[in-house]
Amino acid sequence: MNDAGRQVPGHTRPRPKPRHPAPPLSGRLVAESRDTISVRVAEGVWTLDRDDVLQLRDESPDAGTAERAVLVWIRPGATADFTQRRRIQLTERPLTLPPRPSPAVGDELLARLTDQWARKLDVAPTPGAAGATVSYSQTRSGGGSDDGTACDSLD
Repeated sequence: MNDAGRQVPGHTRPRPKPRHPAPPLSGRLVAESRDTISVRVAEGVWTLDRDDVLQLRDESPDAGTAERAVLVWIRPGATADFTQRRRIQLTERPLTLPPRPSPAVGDELLARLTDQWARKLDVAPTPGAAGATVSYSQTRSGGGSDDGTACDSLD
């Protein structure tokens, strides 16, 4: 027997509003001053202004630990510095970071065509789920060549 015929009360209890709009940043507190805090995560170190921190909760059983585990809730719209450790190889060129990969030529056109193709076949064009998807790969050589391939498919 199912609950299809069951009456639902006219009033339901409202859900409590979450205390914070997003999950906390979880990491190790590595530096703390009057103005900023720095939290180490697997990818690097976040440095946040104290004014942008909504709550800082100690998660370490031993509060005296040098780098104690913390949860940090951050105000929406906050700005932060992020520092990453990188291995440096000395070369004759100046120290730089590589540019972010550019989109392959035709990606937007391919996405539109995939969407049209999927609609004609009544396939849901939802990337990352069952349906029509667009994928591409890109290679960049030291000589400045920027090559890529793209395809559309049914999942």
